[in-house]
Amino acid sequence: MAAAVAVEAAAPMGALWGLVHDFVMGQQEGPADQVAADVKSGNYTVLQVVEALGSSLENPEPRTRARGIQLLSQVLLHCHTLLLEKEVVHLILFYENRLKDHHLVIPSVLQGLKALSLCVALPPGLAVSVLKAIFQEVHVQSLPQVDRHTVYNIITNFMRTREEELKSLGADFTFGFIQVMDGEKDPRNLLVAFRIVHDLISRDYSLGPFVEELFEVTSCYFPIDFTPREDLILSLRAVLASTPRFAEFLLPLLIEKVDSEVLSAKLDSLQTLNACCAVYGQKELKDFLPSLWASIRREVFQ
Repeated sequence: MAAAVAVEAAAPMGALWGLVHDFVMGQQEGPADQVAADVKSGNYTVLQVVEALGSSLENPEPRTRARGIQLLSQVLLHCHTLLLEKEVVHLILFYENRLKDHHLVIPSVLQGLKALSLCVALPPGLAVSVLKAIFQEVHVQSLPQVDRHTVYNIITNFMRTREEELKSLGADFTFGFIQVMDGEKDPRNLLVAFRIVHDLISRDYSLGPFVEELFEVTSCYFPIDFTPREDLILSLRAVLASTPRFAEFLLPLLIEKVDSEVLSAKLDSLQTLNACCAVYGQKELKDFLPSLWASIRREVFQ
Protein backbone atom coordinates (compact mmCIF):
# COMPACT_ATOMS: atom_id res chain seq x y z
CA MET A 1 0.00 0.00 0.00
CA ALA A 2 2.75 2.44 1.01
CA ALA A 3 4.65 1.61 -2.16
CA ALA A 4 1.57 2.36 -4.29
CA VAL A 5 1.14 5.76 -2.62
CA ALA A 6 4.81 6.54 -3.22
CA VAL A 7 4.48 5.66 -6.89
CA GLU A 8 1.39 7.88 -7.22
CA ALA A 9 3.23 10.79 -5.57
CA ALA A 10 6.29 10.29 -7.75
CA ALA A 11 4.29 10.23 -10.98
CA PRO A 12 3.05 13.84 -10.83
CA MET A 13 6.53 15.04 -9.82
CA GLY A 14 7.95 13.09 -12.74
CA ALA A 15 5.58 14.94 -15.05
CA LEU A 16 6.67 18.25 -13.50
CA TRP A 17 10.34 17.42 -13.94
CA GLY A 18 9.63 16.59 -17.57
CA LEU A 19 7.92 19.94 -18.16
CA VAL A 20 10.78 21.79 -16.46
CA HIS A 21 13.35 19.94 -18.56
CA ASP A 22 11.47 20.68 -21.79
CA PHE A 23 11.37 24.39 -20.95
CA VAL A 24 14.88 24.85 -19.59
CA MET A 25 16.88 22.46 -21.78
CA GLY A 26 14.51 21.90 -24.69
CA GLN A 27 13.84 25.62 -25.19
CA GLN A 28 10.09 24.95 -25.51
CA GLU A 29 7.73 27.73 -24.37
CA GLY A 30 4.52 25.74 -23.85
CA PRO A 31 5.56 23.95 -20.63
CA ALA A 32 5.62 27.24 -18.69
CA ASP A 33 1.89 27.77 -19.22
CA GLN A 34 1.23 24.14 -18.30
CA VAL A 35 3.22 24.38 -15.06
CA ALA A 36 1.45 27.63 -14.13
CA ALA A 37 -1.94 26.05 -14.82
CA ASP A 38 -1.02 23.03 -12.71
CA VAL A 39 0.04 25.25 -9.80
CA LYS A 40 -3.19 27.25 -10.02
CA SER A 41 -5.25 24.07 -10.03
CA GLY A 42 -3.41 22.72 -6.99
CA ASN A 43 -1.54 19.89 -8.70
CA TYR A 44 1.80 21.38 -7.62
CA THR A 45 3.00 24.03 -5.19
CA VAL A 46 5.45 26.81 -5.98
CA LEU A 47 7.91 25.06 -3.66
CA GLN A 48 7.66 21.91 -5.78
CA VAL A 49 8.36 23.97 -8.90
CA VAL A 50 11.47 25.39 -7.23
CA GLU A 51 12.57 21.87 -6.25
CA ALA A 52 12.00 20.61 -9.80
CA LEU A 53 14.03 23.49 -11.21
CA GLY A 54 16.77 22.45 -8.81
CA SER A 55 20.26 22.86 -10.23
CA SER A 56 19.10 24.93 -13.22
CA LEU A 57 18.70 27.92 -10.89
CA GLU A 58 22.36 27.59 -9.89
CA ASN A 59 23.73 26.31 -13.20
CA PRO A 60 27.12 27.80 -14.17
CA GLU A 61 25.78 28.53 -17.67
CA PRO A 62 23.98 31.94 -17.64
CA ARG A 63 21.51 30.94 -20.36
CA THR A 64 20.43 27.89 -18.39
CA ARG A 65 20.04 29.95 -15.20
CA ALA A 66 18.05 32.50 -17.18
CA ARG A 67 15.66 29.84 -18.49
CA GLY A 68 15.17 28.39 -15.02
CA ILE A 69 14.39 31.77 -13.49
CA GLN A 70 12.19 32.64 -16.47
CA LEU A 71 10.03 29.59 -15.80
CA LEU A 72 9.73 30.38 -12.10
CA SER A 73 8.89 34.02 -12.86
CA GLN A 74 6.19 33.09 -15.35
CA VAL A 75 4.63 30.78 -12.77
CA LEU A 76 4.72 33.58 -10.17
CA LEU A 77 3.08 36.04 -12.56
CA HIS A 78 0.14 33.65 -12.86
CA CYS A 79 0.07 32.41 -9.26
CA HIS A 80 1.30 35.23 -6.99
CA THR A 81 -2.06 35.32 -5.17
CA LEU A 82 -1.43 31.78 -3.88
CA LEU A 83 1.82 32.62 -2.10
CA LEU A 84 2.16 32.55 1.68
CA GLU A 85 4.09 35.26 3.51
CA LYS A 86 7.04 33.00 4.34
CA GLU A 87 7.27 31.93 0.68
CA VAL A 88 7.30 35.57 -0.42
CA VAL A 89 10.16 36.32 1.98
CA HIS A 90 12.34 33.51 0.60
CA LEU A 91 11.52 34.38 -3.02
CA ILE A 92 12.30 38.08 -2.50
CA LEU A 93 15.70 37.19 -1.02
CA PHE A 94 16.41 34.87 -3.94
CA TYR A 95 15.46 37.41 -6.58
CA GLU A 96 17.29 40.31 -4.91
CA ASN A 97 20.45 38.22 -4.89
CA ARG A 98 19.96 37.41 -8.58
CA LEU A 99 20.00 41.13 -9.46
CA LYS A 100 23.79 40.78 -9.19
CA ASP A 101 23.79 37.98 -11.78
CA HIS A 102 24.76 37.94 -15.47
CA HIS A 103 22.93 40.42 -17.72
CA LEU A 104 21.18 37.53 -19.51
CA VAL A 105 19.45 36.63 -16.26
CA ILE A 106 18.24 40.12 -15.28
CA PRO A 107 15.09 40.31 -17.48
CA SER A 108 13.65 37.16 -15.88
CA VAL A 109 14.64 38.38 -12.41
CA LEU A 110 12.74 41.62 -12.99
CA GLN A 111 9.67 39.68 -14.13
CA GLY A 112 9.78 37.70 -10.90
CA LEU A 113 10.06 40.85 -8.82
CA LYS A 114 7.15 42.34 -10.76
CA ALA A 115 5.05 39.32 -9.77
CA LEU A 116 6.13 39.61 -6.14
CA SER A 117 5.34 43.34 -6.13
CA LEU A 118 1.71 42.33 -6.70
CA CYS A 119 1.58 40.00 -3.68
CA VAL A 120 -0.91 40.84 -0.96
CA ALA A 121 1.19 38.65 1.35
CA LEU A 122 4.30 40.84 0.93
CA PRO A 123 5.55 41.53 4.49
CA PRO A 124 6.30 45.11 5.63
CA GLY A 125 9.76 46.33 4.69
CA LEU A 126 10.25 44.18 1.61
CA ALA A 127 9.01 46.79 -0.88
CA VAL A 128 11.76 49.11 0.31
CA SER A 129 14.24 46.25 0.21
CA VAL A 130 13.39 45.42 -3.41
CA LEU A 131 13.61 49.02 -4.60
CA LYS A 132 16.91 49.60 -2.82
CA ALA A 133 18.30 46.49 -4.50
CA ILE A 134 17.12 47.66 -7.94
CA PHE A 135 18.49 51.18 -7.41
CA GLN A 136 21.83 49.78 -6.27
CA GLU A 137 22.35 46.80 -8.57
CA VAL A 138 20.62 47.62 -11.88
CA HIS A 139 21.68 50.23 -14.42
CA VAL A 140 18.16 50.58 -15.75
CA GLN A 141 18.84 52.68 -18.83
CA SER A 142 21.20 50.03 -20.22
CA LEU A 143 18.29 47.54 -20.28
CA PRO A 144 16.03 46.92 -23.32
CA GLN A 145 12.77 48.91 -23.45
CA VAL A 146 10.57 46.08 -22.20
CA ASP A 147 12.78 45.48 -19.16
CA ARG A 148 12.88 49.18 -18.30
CA HIS A 149 9.09 49.13 -18.50
CA THR A 150 9.08 46.26 -16.01
CA VAL A 151 11.10 48.36 -13.55
CA TYR A 152 8.59 51.22 -13.88
CA ASN A 153 5.78 48.72 -13.27
CA ILE A 154 7.45 47.46 -10.08
CA ILE A 155 7.77 51.03 -8.80
CA THR A 156 4.16 51.81 -9.74
CA ASN A 157 2.87 48.66 -8.00
CA PHE A 158 4.66 49.53 -4.77
CA MET A 159 3.57 53.19 -4.89
CA ARG A 160 -0.03 52.02 -5.22
CA THR A 161 0.06 49.53 -2.33
CA ARG A 162 3.01 50.47 -0.06
CA GLU A 163 2.93 54.27 -0.06
CA GLU A 164 3.77 54.88 3.60
CA GLU A 165 6.54 52.32 3.48
CA LEU A 166 8.16 54.03 0.49
CA LYS A 167 7.75 57.45 2.08
CA SER A 168 9.87 56.18 4.97
CA LEU A 169 12.80 56.30 2.54
CA GLY A 170 12.44 60.07 2.36
CA ALA A 171 14.17 61.80 -0.54
CA ASP A 172 16.27 58.69 -1.22
CA PHE A 173 13.28 57.22 -3.05
CA THR A 174 12.98 60.30 -5.26
CA PHE A 175 16.71 60.23 -6.00
CA GLY A 176 16.59 56.52 -6.83
CA PHE A 177 13.75 57.09 -9.27
CA ILE A 178 15.59 60.01 -10.90
CA GLN A 179 18.49 57.64 -11.60
CA VAL A 180 16.09 55.08 -13.06
CA MET A 181 14.40 57.58 -15.39
CA ASP A 182 17.46 59.59 -16.42
CA GLY A 183 18.01 59.24 -20.17
CA GLU A 184 14.73 57.43 -20.93
CA LYS A 185 13.93 57.69 -24.65
CA ASP A 186 10.96 55.40 -25.27
CA PRO A 187 7.53 57.10 -25.41
CA ARG A 188 5.79 54.08 -23.85
CA ASN A 189 8.10 54.21 -20.87
CA LEU A 190 7.92 57.98 -20.60
CA LEU A 191 4.15 57.86 -20.17
CA VAL A 192 4.59 55.63 -17.12
CA ALA A 193 7.56 57.63 -15.83
CA PHE A 194 5.65 60.93 -16.07
CA ARG A 195 2.78 59.41 -14.09
CA ILE A 196 5.23 58.32 -11.40
CA VAL A 197 6.70 61.83 -11.18
CA HIS A 198 3.22 63.33 -10.95
CA ASP A 199 2.36 60.91 -8.14
CA LEU A 200 5.61 61.71 -6.32
CA ILE A 201 4.54 65.34 -6.24
CA SER A 202 0.77 65.08 -5.84
CA ARG A 203 0.96 62.42 -3.11
CA ASP A 204 3.53 64.44 -1.18
CA TYR A 205 6.57 62.18 -1.32
CA SER A 206 9.70 63.90 -0.06
CA LEU A 207 11.68 65.56 -2.86
CA GLY A 208 14.32 66.80 -0.42
CA PRO A 209 17.22 68.56 -2.16
CA PHE A 210 16.33 66.94 -5.50
CA VAL A 211 13.62 69.33 -6.75
CA GLU A 212 15.83 70.72 -9.50
CA GLU A 213 17.08 67.26 -10.49
CA LEU A 214 13.49 65.98 -10.73
CA PHE A 215 12.57 69.01 -12.83
CA GLU A 216 15.54 68.49 -15.15
CA VAL A 217 14.91 64.78 -15.67
CA THR A 218 11.39 65.61 -16.90
CA SER A 219 11.70 69.07 -18.47
CA CYS A 220 14.43 67.87 -20.85
CA TYR A 221 11.59 66.42 -22.96
CA PHE A 222 9.84 69.78 -23.29
CA PRO A 223 8.49 70.49 -25.83
CA ILE A 224 7.56 66.92 -26.76
CA ASP A 225 8.71 65.79 -30.20
CA PHE A 226 7.91 62.08 -29.86
CA THR A 227 5.14 60.33 -31.78
CA PRO A 228 2.35 59.93 -30.75
CA ARG A 229 2.61 63.32 -29.08
CA GLU A 230 -0.70 64.22 -27.47
CA ASP A 231 -0.72 61.83 -24.48
CA LEU A 232 2.91 62.66 -23.73
CA ILE A 233 2.27 66.40 -24.03
CA LEU A 234 -0.61 66.27 -21.57
CA SER A 235 1.24 63.96 -19.18
CA LEU A 236 4.39 66.11 -19.15
CA ARG A 237 2.32 69.29 -18.78
CA ALA A 238 0.60 67.81 -15.74
CA VAL A 239 4.02 67.15 -14.19
CA LEU A 240 5.46 70.59 -14.93
CA ALA A 241 2.37 72.37 -13.58
CA SER A 242 2.01 70.16 -10.52
CA THR A 243 4.11 72.11 -8.02
CA PRO A 244 5.16 75.75 -7.47
CA ARG A 245 8.60 74.40 -6.54
CA PHE A 246 9.30 74.03 -10.26
CA ALA A 247 8.52 77.71 -10.97
CA GLU A 248 12.04 79.11 -10.78
CA PHE A 249 13.25 76.49 -13.27
CA LEU A 250 10.23 76.22 -15.55
CA LEU A 251 9.25 79.85 -16.14
CA PRO A 252 12.57 80.83 -17.78
CA LEU A 253 12.23 77.75 -20.02
CA LEU A 254 8.69 78.74 -21.03
CA ILE A 255 9.80 82.29 -21.83
CA GLU A 256 12.58 80.88 -24.02
CA LYS A 257 10.19 78.56 -25.88
CA VAL A 258 7.52 81.26 -26.36
CA ASP A 259 10.21 83.29 -28.15
CA SER A 260 11.09 80.28 -30.32
CA GLU A 261 10.54 80.27 -34.07
CA VAL A 262 8.83 76.87 -33.85
CA LEU A 263 5.05 77.33 -33.76
CA SER A 264 4.33 74.05 -31.92
CA ALA A 265 6.84 75.01 -29.20
CA LYS A 266 5.18 78.41 -28.78
CA LEU A 267 1.72 76.87 -28.47
CA ASP A 268 2.83 74.17 -26.04
CA SER A 269 4.62 76.77 -23.91
CA LEU A 270 1.59 79.05 -23.71
CA GLN A 271 -0.72 76.15 -22.83
CA THR A 272 1.72 74.96 -20.17
CA LEU A 273 1.95 78.49 -18.77
CA ASN A 274 -1.84 78.59 -18.58
CA ALA A 275 -1.82 75.32 -16.60
CA CYS A 276 0.89 76.66 -14.29
CA CYS A 277 -1.00 79.86 -13.52
CA ALA A 278 -3.76 77.77 -11.94
CA VAL A 279 -1.24 76.27 -9.50
CA TYR A 280 1.56 78.80 -9.02
CA GLY A 281 0.98 81.72 -6.66
CA GLN A 282 1.88 85.39 -6.95
CA LYS A 283 5.14 84.76 -5.11
CA GLU A 284 6.35 82.31 -7.76
CA LEU A 285 5.18 84.39 -10.74
CA LYS A 286 6.03 87.96 -9.79
CA ASP A 287 9.75 87.95 -10.66
CA PHE A 288 8.98 86.61 -14.14
CA LEU A 289 5.93 88.72 -15.00
CA PRO A 290 7.81 91.46 -16.93
CA SER A 291 9.54 88.91 -19.18
CA LEU A 292 6.38 86.84 -19.58
CA TRP A 293 4.33 89.88 -20.47
CA ALA A 294 6.94 91.08 -22.98
CA SER A 295 6.96 87.69 -24.72
CA ILE A 296 3.17 87.37 -24.78
CA ARG A 297 2.69 90.94 -26.00
CA ARG A 298 5.20 90.37 -28.78
CA GLU A 299 3.27 87.29 -29.89
CA VAL A 300 -0.05 89.15 -29.86
CA PHE A 301 1.10 92.14 -31.87
CA GLN A 302 3.34 90.30 -34.31
